[in-house]
Amino acid sequence: MIDPEKDLSLTVQELTNAYEELSLLYRISEVFSFLSIDEICSRIANEAINSLGVKTAAVLFVDEKGERLFTKISIGNWDRDMEIVRDNGVIWKSIETRRPSAYCRLKETGYDDYLSQLTSLMVCPLVGKVKVIGALVIADKETGEEFFSNDSKLLSAISAQAGLAIENALLYKELESLLLGAIRSLVKALEASSCWTAGHTERVTEYSIGIGRHMGLGSEVIEKLKISALLHDIGKIATPKEILNKNGKLDEDEWIEIKRHPALGAEILVELKQFKEIILSIKYHHEHWDGKNGIFGLKGEEIPLMARILSVADAFDAMTSDRPYRQMKSREDAIIEIERCSGTQFDPEVVNAFLLWVRGFTQLHQVSGF
Repeated sequence: MIDPEKDLSLTVQELTNAYEELSLLYRISEVFSFLSIDEICSRIANEAINSLGVKTAAVLFVDEKGERLFTKISIGNWDRDMEIVRDNGVIWKSIETRRPSAYCRLKETGYDDYLSQLTSLMVCPLVGKVKVIGALVIADKETGEEFFSNDSKLLSAISAQAGLAIENALLYKELESLLLGAIRSLVKALEASSCWTAGHTERVTEYSIGIGRHMGLGSEVIEKLKISALLHDIGKIATPKEILNKNGKLDEDEWIEIKRHPALGAEILVELKQFKEIILSIKYHHEHWDGKNGIFGLKGEEIPLMARILSVADAFDAMTSDRPYRQMKSREDAIIEIERCSGTQFDPEVVNAFLLWVRGFTQLHQVSGF
C-alpha cells in the first residue's frame, strides 16, 4: 500500500534536488561566458566544494598528446605538481568512458598509489562539443558520508557546463592569438614604411600594459588595451611616406596630415563592431586631459581610460626615441616631462601609475644589466 506522506516527501525531495540543480546550472552559465580559462576552472572547483560539501576539488586537463593529465586548479588535499600518465586507473577510466565514477573506499580499488592522501573520490569528465578536455575530481565529504546518485547528478551538471565553457574559452584564445598575429603583421608592414618608427608599437604596448596593471585593470581590459596599443597608429598607413620619413621639421600642413591618423585609424577599423572600445581609444589617444590642444576637444573623463593610458605611453616612447626633427630625451628627462604635464596633457591618475611602473621597470633593467 502506498504511503501518501512518504510519497509526498519523496516528491518534495526530488523537486528540491531538481531546483538545486537548475539553480546551479543558471548560476554557472550566467558567469562562465565572461571568464578566462583560469577563472572558469577556479569557479568550477569552488562550486564543487560548496555544492557538494567536499574537502578537495581539482580540475585536470589532458595534455596536447593525450597521454597525461596535469592539474589546472586545485583546492584542498591535492598535489598540484602531480601528472597522471594514461593508465587504467580511476580518473582515466572516467575520461575514456565519458561517464562519472565514484569510489567511496578508494583503497579497495587498487588504484590509490598516487591518491593515497584521499579516502573517497568522484570523477566526472569535462567534455566539450569536440573532445574531452579533462576531468573534474572531488574527494572526501566534510561529513564523512559516501557519495550518492544526487552528488553524481550535481557534479555532472557542473562538468557539462564547464566543459563547454572551457572549450569555448580555448577556441576564443586560439582566435585571439590568430587576431594578434594578424595585427602584428599589419603593424610590421606599417613600421616598414617609416625608418623612424621601428619598434615603436611594441614598446607602446609594453608601456601601456605596465601602466594598466599598476592601475589594477582586469585581464579583459588589459587585453583590449594591448590591442588598442598595437593598433594605435594604424591610421598612419594612409599618411604619405614622404611625410613619415621627412628628414627635418614638419611644416604646418604636414602636421595637420599627421594629426589625421587617429581619426583615420578609427575609420579603418569601424566595421569591427566588437572593437568599439578599442576604436574609441585609438581615435582619442591624442586628446589632452585639460581639453586644450587636443584634436577633438574632449577633456577629463570624456576621454576613454585606455586612450588616456595610450597617451602617456605613446608620449614617453616618442620622447625617448630619435626623430628626424629632434634628438631623443633621456629616460629621466622624459619622466620629468610626463610629470610636468600631469593635469594638463595627461590624466594625473595615469601619470601616477606610469611613475610606479617606469621606476620599477628601470630598476629591473638596471639589475638585469640592460
